[in-house]
Amino acid sequence: MSQTFEISSSVSSVPEKAQALPAVLRWLRSHPEVVYCLFVVLLPVLAIPAFIALGKSDFFLHHGASVWVQSNDAVFNMTHRNCDVLIFGDSTAMTGIDPEIVEGSTGFHVCNISVTNAVLAVTGNLTLDSYLSRNPHPRVLVVQLSPDDFQKENRVWHHTIYAEGLLELLRHGSPEEAHKVLFEHPHEAVAFAGYAAGFSAYYAIKDVWFRVTHMRPEEDTVQVRNGFFTPPSPPRTYCDSTPTSIDQGGSTFARSLTENYRSHYSDQNSVVLVDVAPIPSCDSNLKAFTNQLQGVTSNNLQALPIGLFNDGRHYTAFGSRVVSTLLARQINQVALENPSIDNRTPLNTQTLTATLQPISATQP
Repeated sequence: MSQTFEISSSVSSVPEKAQALPAVLRWLRSHPEVVYCLFVVLLPVLAIPAFIALGKSDFFLHHGASVWVQSNDAVFNMTHRNCDVLIFGDSTAMTGIDPEIVEGSTGFHVCNISVTNAVLAVTGNLTLDSYLSRNPHPRVLVVQLSPDDFQKENRVWHHTIYAEGLLELLRHGSPEEAHKVLFEHPHEAVAFAGYAAGFSAYYAIKDVWFRVTHMRPEEDTVQVRNGFFTPPSPPRTYCDSTPTSIDQGGSTFARSLTENYRSHYSDQNSVVLVDVAPIPSCDSNLKAFTNQLQGVTSNNLQALPIGLFNDGRHYTAFGSRVVSTLLARQINQVALENPSIDNRTPLNTQTLTATLQPISATQP
């Protein structure tokens, strides 16, 4: 009898629930302001996760990401590359070190896996560690950073374009770390969703424009060769007047960063060079950077004419030739000092001597 009553009560409650739904709909219909508020609240709640998922997808990588982002991500697909010299660092190495020039001047097989400073700020050495886990270790590891990236403040999110780094963390970092970062940085997570949505829309409009006009923007003509490319911008004629923030604690952070690379990645068969990238001779922080990094990095900070740059930190095609030749000279010197890493066939004496001579920064 009791069981019959419970079943009967349960069955009778179904029509009541069915009747309640139209009542709710009628109430919502009579209160449009509530519907509007629900729409305003639910739309971003649903859209933000959707656009974050879009931003980490292969579709976005090929239909919304810039050449910088595509170059960053390509490193994670590299396997079985036997590189004698491995170049890692920020965008100064992406646009400044041409593996073809370094290889031609040294005889070593050279690879460039540099990333933007945004990726370094968010993921640290994730790209480098991933590469080394899937490829033979190099004989020489070169880490080239802008003098700005030796500053502690430049390694925090609010000083960089974090979206590029967050994309790589979501695609290639551990799920636990990715979720932790998203929850600890809600403002950046929302902004990343906007970044994915905005660039997807931009590239869709650009594709329609090309189909109508058959005109491609100059950025689409950029070719990445072994991790190196030249941004499509004309030579710079002036330096920015706004000074960069320099650590007040002197070279403590820079020295710690440099020693961490050397201790973590050195072994009996390799040499680690931590270099500072050349900057314009008119840079207002040249003297301060020089004093701070003297004796810290493997090279000395070089000042080059502003005409070799297409912005304050990236190089023209000729500028990259100068930077690449400077590095080739450094590598040849290191090989002479460390015969154990030198597996090259004998180089032409004139070629080796030429790379050890002073370099002209004057464009022919």
